Amino acid sequence: MKKRNIGCSLMIAISLSLIFALQAEAQTTAITLDGQFGDWLGQPNVLDEQDDAQTNHSDLSRFYFANNPDQDYLFFMAERWDLGSEGLDLRLYIDTNNNGTTTEAADRIVAVRYHPNPGGRTNVDLFDGSGSFIKQLANRMNWGESGKGGKVEWGVPFSDLGIMQNQTIRMQLLSYHGTQVSDTVAEVQWSPANALGTYLLVFLGSLGLMIVYHRRREMR
Repeated sequence: MKKRNIGCSLMIAISLSLIFALQAEAQTTAITLDGQFGDWLGQPNVLDEQDDAQTNHSDLSRFYFANNPDQDYLFFMAERWDLGSEGLDLRLYIDTNNNGTTTEAADRIVAVRYHPNPGGRTNVDLFDGSGSFIKQLANRMNWGESGKGGKVEWGVPFSDLGIMQNQTIRMQLLSYHGTQVSDTVAEVQWSPANALGTYLLVFLGSLGLMIVYHRRREMR
């Protein structure tokens, strides 16, 4: 009877672990670069206060970041307080080796130019930390809100950033008014992970518990 109770407790623990993992994953959906922003619900983000920028149209409100399971991309989304028709210039500074500076050749700068009209047009260019151009990532893509818009999204491949999944990076989003910094969002430290890692860890942990349990039964 005692062995049966142990086995039941073990199976309950495994089931609960799987349920919690599924619930955590179910809170978010995969990010798609399509100019629609419902898939950002529940994704990690940083809030920035209102009225702290040089201009209303460059006053940032939130900065989102995420990655999809088994997809070698990092995804980002910026939102501003003013839902206007003016364009928005952004720079995302990424400290790829997490050493506190973004000016090294291994670091990256992602330049985003978004204009609500026509159609939420978005251009994205990639530079290294010293400011040298690497490549164009997007040209006139409809990745932003159109009309009077306040949101824009973009993506960058892991390979272009020179990083791997689970590697810790630092990043900071800035908006510009002309050549001058207008608004700055607080720095973020992040380790983009493969969401399937949650299931893998649960599976391996459960498997280990089952092996230990059966070995103990055999020894008795």
